[in-house]
Amino acid sequence: MKLLVTGAGGMLGQTLSPYLAKRGHDVAAFGKEDLDITDGNLVNQVVEEHCPDLIVHCAAYTQVDQAETEQETAFAINERGTENVARAAGKLNIPVLYVSTDYVFDGSNNMPYKTSDPTAPISVYGKSKLAGELAVQRHCQNYYIVRTSWLYGPYGRNFVDTIYKLAEERDQIKVVADQVGSPTSTATLSEIIADLIVTKRYGIYHATDDGVTSWFDFAREIVKDLESKGKKVEVLPIETKDMPRPAPRPAYSALDKSDLIQALGRPLTPWQEALHEYLQMRSVKAPA
Repeated sequence: MKLLVTGAGGMLGQTLSPYLAKRGHDVAAFGKEDLDITDGNLVNQVVEEHCPDLIVHCAAYTQVDQAETEQETAFAINERGTENVARAAGKLNIPVLYVSTDYVFDGSNNMPYKTSDPTAPISVYGKSKLAGELAVQRHCQNYYIVRTSWLYGPYGRNFVDTIYKLAEERDQIKVVADQVGSPTSTATLSEIIADLIVTKRYGIYHATDDGVTSWFDFAREIVKDLESKGKKVEVLPIETKDMPRPAPRPAYSALDKSDLIQALGRPLTPWQEALHEYLQMRSVKAPA
């Protein structure tokens, strides 16, 4: 397929674009320096020039806490920028895959959210991403909306690298234990997206690594890698109220992936397996 990827310089985009190319697709990858999605005329020009079979829209404002005070910027990118992409695609009947988030839910569930469950974001970031979903649905006849969560990978700041660094420097770290969800590696999400786009089974999907955990237990699994090398680290559970952040987080944001598993016809990678593959790759790339 001929693919156009936005946000190719981001954490997901830097893994996804080359992965799609390795799958044999013709990939035109645009970072924010090459394609400002808030410029509707430029978006139209690029889409018309390349006329891809599918647009994979990864470009996003992802600073969850900063979004609380940068609401205009968050919506300019996540809503209006996405609308520019969706409108340009819709004019040419080009399908769009939009990467969204578990933060479109309020976290009041006690079982994994289905794709059909009502959305009710509680943060500016979540509201802006939901607005992007709605823009895609308004302008595109065919689309994939792929909600993911707790994303980490080799390009950009992420929870895994933060915890690993803290654990290297300290003997004790504190991690929130009352927020529950599913970690997702950019490597496994790239594989999911690559598998999904060839199905032509359009719709809304939840896509994370398999399994549910808390940030605390996620951190404990990360620290095991250091402990295997002789570094002892104590991970202490704390509550969200003990570590206040500008943006509210869903207390429970695990996602039901049964629709995705059915579409792909295969199981998903357990989050622990994906994590250890990432940590192994990380250690290989670390300077001597």
